[in-house]
Amino acid sequence: MNNIIICEDNLDQRKKIEAIISNETKKFNCKIALSTNNPHEVIQYIDNSQNSFIYFLDVDLNSDLNGFQLAHLIRTYDPKGYIIFLTAHAELTLLTFQYKVQALDYIVKGDINAIKVKIADCLNAVHNNLNAAKTKNDNKLSIDVGSNVIFLDFDEILFFETAGKEHKISVHTFKGQYEFYGTLKNIEQAVSSNFYKTHRSYLVNTKKIKSIDKSKMIVEMTNSEICYVSLRYIKGLLKKCLK
Repeated sequence: MNNIIICEDNLDQRKKIEAIISNETKKFNCKIALSTNNPHEVIQYIDNSQNSFIYFLDVDLNSDLNGFQLAHLIRTYDPKGYIIFLTAHAELTLLTFQYKVQALDYIVKGDINAIKVKIADCLNAVHNNLNAAKTKNDNKLSIDVGSNVIFLDFDEILFFETAGKEHKISVHTFKGQYEFYGTLKNIEQAVSSNFYKTHRSYLVNTKKIKSIDKSKMIVEMTNSEICYVSLRYIKGLLKKCLK
């Protein structure tokens, strides 16, 4: 079970949510990793983490970032995280379409007992989803491309590279090329052990390498596309390819 991050600007509300969540997490192997009123602290925390989280985000944070904007940023660092919005205004939930944020649920503030039930439902849903994922084929990667979710077999993928835009990744496959929001760090955690980071901008499927030019530091893939390898990674790449 993923650990939990709370971002709520109202201290009294935040303490109540912490108490509810702490009671529920006793059923699962997880804890509250961060509870704050500062959305920038959330981004800093997950940027320095290798893990995926469950996020409970207040919509109105009285900051330069609202909950939807924070969620949009979270998706670039933690594309597989679960986001639950907390709001006093149910009508605001429609704004998730404007910000292109996928949310697990929306919890309307008010009746504390209703909030307890909703939080319990959300955590149970995450628990069930994670358990179901473990039983599925581990050789697939899902990526959000616009409004579509694309599922790729690892064997179809040649390499990933940074796309020249902030937090954009390009994945090269035998069938085509797709761009999506993400980071190489998060992708490296999601793919199989056949993938190797050859450069700060490249993550390569070593089973699809045709040749490596050590003098030019170039990796040629089986479809003749070219990647690059940096000096610090060349030794590890050669060793990886011999396994």
